[in-house]
Amino acid sequence: MRRKSSVQRAIVVGAVALAAALSAPAAASAPATSAPAASAPAAAGDSTSQSDQVQAATVSAVDHAAGAATALAEKPGYAGVAVDYDAAKVTVSWKGDAPASVSALETKVPDGVTVDVERTPLSEADLHAASTRLLDSQRAAHGPDAVVAAFPAEDYASLVVEVSRDSALAREAGSTVASETGASKTGASETAAARTTSLAQSLEEEAGVPVRVELVDDGVQPTAASRRNDAAPWTAGGAMATTSGSDYCTTGFSIVTAAGNHKIVSAAHCNAGVGSLVRDGIGQRLGTVANRAAGIDAELIDPVGNPETAGAVFGGPWNASSVNSRYRFPVAAVHQPAVGQNICSSGAVTGEHCGAKIRATDVAWTCGNRTCHGFRASRDDGGVVVGGGDSGGPMYIVINGQAYARGMIDGGSNRRSCGSTSVPTQCFSYVYGIPMVDILNHWNARIDN
Repeated sequence: MRRKSSVQRAIVVGAVALAAALSAPAAASAPATSAPAASAPAAAGDSTSQSDQVQAATVSAVDHAAGAATALAEKPGYAGVAVDYDAAKVTVSWKGDAPASVSALETKVPDGVTVDVERTPLSEADLHAASTRLLDSQRAAHGPDAVVAAFPAEDYASLVVEVSRDSALAREAGSTVASETGASKTGASETAAARTTSLAQSLEEEAGVPVRVELVDDGVQPTAASRRNDAAPWTAGGAMATTSGSDYCTTGFSIVTAAGNHKIVSAAHCNAGVGSLVRDGIGQRLGTVANRAAGIDAELIDPVGNPETAGAVFGGPWNASSVNSRYRFPVAAVHQPAVGQNICSSGAVTGEHCGAKIRATDVAWTCGNRTCHGFRASRDDGGVVVGGGDSGGPMYIVINGQAYARGMIDGGSNRRSCGSTSVPTQCFSYVYGIPMVDILNHWNARIDN
């Protein structure tokens, strides 16, 4: 049973790890620290520009409303938040009766944004625990590539579980179906449907919640493999490279610990362990790994320099210079991701990719020998959003010239041909991110802005 209520207020315009055998990249361009160029004002009577302004104002208003909604994620019963930019709507899903703080969102959202509240069978905590049980058990029984990902269904009543067609788990289910039905007497489509049903039934026992199985062709790959010649104060999206100059990962957002120390976030799978030396794209010392958290596949780098960090992100192509309007953005704040939101990912090897939307939150996938949770994004046209060497890089949205942090690049799936990259690599149309709020909470830190 689902219960819906709504309030409305008119919008006014105001890593993936790259093998060491890959060839070295081309020579780096010189560093720069200029801010992004301001957008030109709309010409009088220019309806297209006015329309763009209205659309940008709508997106900004919806994103700020979603930020207020996702701030309630720690409350019992929270299931998720989704946005619809076209309808200027934010949907808050809740298990059971939503608390007064959800109704109070009416006073916090910008004018013109509608807030819908929907009642759901399961909460984010329920599905998070179920997906963890599921991936942990299947990884132990069938290896790390059996279950590609698991995430909440749109109505938060079940888990959608993606299983690799070629995995031992899928083959085992296929063998069971064949022995029970007789493969020679059953059509290919019927056999596939029966295998999917058999898989769902067995996985439901492990998860403890209803499961819908989808068979997919490939799994999640870490994306460790430019912003090749950065220097202190360091900017998110810069290259991390071997002593020979081969890019292998990307620097993420900088954070400030409770003690006031500045650190740089990246993916834990990028380096061997605490104490590992980290160099930038031209081999100069960037810092050393100071902390690691395998459960969120994150590490903190203690950077050299004074000041150490810039509280900014690189945008634009991997080889963008300071004349590019998206070259560099200051960081404003951090937001919890919501389904339907626009998002950009920025990696040292493939550059900045925008135009993607967050398709699911609280997605579970295997990172190393652990189950990680985060979100997944892709473009409507199926284009590239991440590639090898981008692991650790920042994920964000730009509003009024400032970047709002949403996550850290952790991996990709669904291979695609790459365009221009700093080194030869592989690219993907799905990007997986660890929410920055989880990273900040783990280390009791704040975003560096």
